[in-house]
Amino acid sequence: MDENDLKYIEERLRRKPNHIELAMFENLWSEHCAYRSSKKLLRMFAKTINEKTSKHIVVGIGDDAAVIRLKDDVCLAMAMESHNHPSYIDPYNGAATGVGGIVRDVLSMGAKPIALLDPLRFGDIFGKEGDKVRWLIEGVVKGIGDYGNRIGVPTVGGECEFDSSFDYNNLVNVVCVGLVKENEIITGKAKEPGLSLILVGSTGRDGIGGASFASKDLTEESEEERPSVQVGDAFAEKCLIDAVLEAIKTGKVKAMKDLGAAGLSCAASEMCYGGGVGCELYLENVILREPLTPYEIMVSESQERMLLAVESGSEEEIIEIFKKYELPAAVIGKTIKDKKIVAKYKGEVVVDLPLDLLCEAPLYDREAKEDLKEREDDKEKIKMPEDLNAVLLKLLESPNICSKEWIYQQYDHEVQIRTVIKPGKDAAVLKIDEIYPMGIALTTDCNSRYCILNPYVGAVNAVAEAVRNLATVGAEPLAMLDNLNFGNPERPERFWQLAECIRGLADAAEFFDIPVVGGNVSLYNETVIEGKEFPINPTPAIFVLGKVEDVEKLPGVLDNKIREGDILIITNETKDEMGGSEYYKVIHNTEDGRVPRVDLEKEKKIYAEVREVVKEGLVTEAVDCSRGGLAVALAKMAILNNIGLEVDLTDYNKNNLREDILLFSETSGRIILAVREDNKDKVLSKLSNAYVIGKVGGNRLKIKINGKEIIDLDVNEMKKRYYEAFPKMMGEL
Repeated sequence: MDENDLKYIEERLRRKPNHIELAMFENLWSEHCAYRSSKKLLRMFAKTINEKTSKHIVVGIGDDAAVIRLKDDVCLAMAMESHNHPSYIDPYNGAATGVGGIVRDVLSMGAKPIALLDPLRFGDIFGKEGDKVRWLIEGVVKGIGDYGNRIGVPTVGGECEFDSSFDYNNLVNVVCVGLVKENEIITGKAKEPGLSLILVGSTGRDGIGGASFASKDLTEESEEERPSVQVGDAFAEKCLIDAVLEAIKTGKVKAMKDLGAAGLSCAASEMCYGGGVGCELYLENVILREPLTPYEIMVSESQERMLLAVESGSEEEIIEIFKKYELPAAVIGKTIKDKKIVAKYKGEVVVDLPLDLLCEAPLYDREAKEDLKEREDDKEKIKMPEDLNAVLLKLLESPNICSKEWIYQQYDHEVQIRTVIKPGKDAAVLKIDEIYPMGIALTTDCNSRYCILNPYVGAVNAVAEAVRNLATVGAEPLAMLDNLNFGNPERPERFWQLAECIRGLADAAEFFDIPVVGGNVSLYNETVIEGKEFPINPTPAIFVLGKVEDVEKLPGVLDNKIREGDILIITNETKDEMGGSEYYKVIHNTEDGRVPRVDLEKEKKIYAEVREVVKEGLVTEAVDCSRGGLAVALAKMAILNNIGLEVDLTDYNKNNLREDILLFSETSGRIILAVREDNKDKVLSKLSNAYVIGKVGGNRLKIKINGKEIIDLDVNEMKKRYYEAFPKMMGEL
């Protein structure tokens, strides 16, 4: 707490805060809780919610999770959160409790969690920190897998990006989606005095100071802050899920909050402030694992806890439900008319604060300084490789392209038996039994390398890729969440990156008619070692949820599978846009070049057209062209379907690109479709910007241009490289 904040608090209170109140301010006014550097910027997302895009929104920004209507009274709750600092200090517990926290955010809306996704970022696995990177990967993946598997929620998607900028700050973002009937939605706002506050779960000393810990740079001494990392209990969480859903059925629960950052201080104050009431707490009633002081009770971040506001007179009924699941629960307070938080311990008032002061930290006006790193590439220095086959194989083995099966095979992605399209594809798809054959498609996206070179363009690309991924399964985007991972906002260059990325996300989401309904900001992902700053690449990771009208018509489902003789069609042209490309980085060790631009008008039309042909069941396979470019997308299509492709790019190469540029440029707007020959003309008539580039068959990937074969690889050889690369990196092969 700096001197200016302290002076402001004392002036408003007309007294000095005591040590408990000071701890509450330190946590609730932290960047992690109060968004003091970003809240003004986040207002840019308001334009994404309008008359057209708001029709599906039931609960928008400002609650633990957003809720959107899928069909009739069937709704989905969705939330996205980070657990970055804890997952660097203690990867297993940091990642596990990240999963637990986001699940409780969705649960607090009355929703049953049905899916998890995990966008991850790690350092250079081949660099000087390689051994630690492997240790972090092992811990994070095991933490996510163990927790998600044990609570019975499938992890169905995500992404994993590697870059040296994450050497000292790996990123663990987690998404949860839940299912809820509209009349059973609970919000985090207690709207009337006289409600009883029930705290479920026991309170211990773990996680104290977690919110403030997450709001500062890491240093060489950060290892000593392990007590700030919470410890999870997945079995308790599973019981909590079942018990909360049962309690909601009584109709007596009027508001609910997860106890996350800043613990009881945050949950009680936000629940009451949001609903326009206050609260009185009796701290001696809090069920403890060990003797704690009032200070520790108020700011503990022990996991697997929920705060419920229930009708007066229903306390015993609700507590009995939790007892049945062997979960400790007790009445610890009540809502009051006065808009303040009062905490008593054995009759003594230990906290007495106005909620408008505690919950409305003064916002910062940060300085922004442009730091555009995008530069033209020098084709004289980028020599044409002699062997493009070798280049493609090397790219298939690169950390950012190779199969991440090593990761997702540790997750149970089929529990609850909803998963139609599993991890490893561009978007996961779940069936919703309540309105079958309708389903949902889920995707996460962000290329941080684009964002460090050109933050605005990189953010626009993230949205375009997400929409493109959903188009491959015929899904219409319904809503978007963002997880803004950045360095120290007190550095003008980093604050400019943040502002530009938000502007890019907002502009693109508005154009694609996707409302931004929630998210998370994680700043200070920056480590200082011997006075040198190591910030992460700006990483505005996003999650987009889409609606699938009929899961039985999707590519690869039932009899709609790719087979010999299918025709290959690609949308959009390829341009010389090599900035931040995997080819330039892996093969030529440069990031220079023009970052791919998104032609919003053209791409919006392309994705809508692709959605329609997929929805009609006319497409047997659809693959997004992104990292690695056209050659990698074709290789992945062959690998994932265990079949060869014969491709001729002569007529397609309208821009007369050099062979390597044509193969590996990452131009936006491209989707490769496989369709039955009988459906070729029908599909082409529905696509305004598409080219036939070959057919399916054989057991090799063959690509030629102007009569010259530039790629000729056995599918089995590509599969071997693609699937074995990651286990080798982890030292298991």
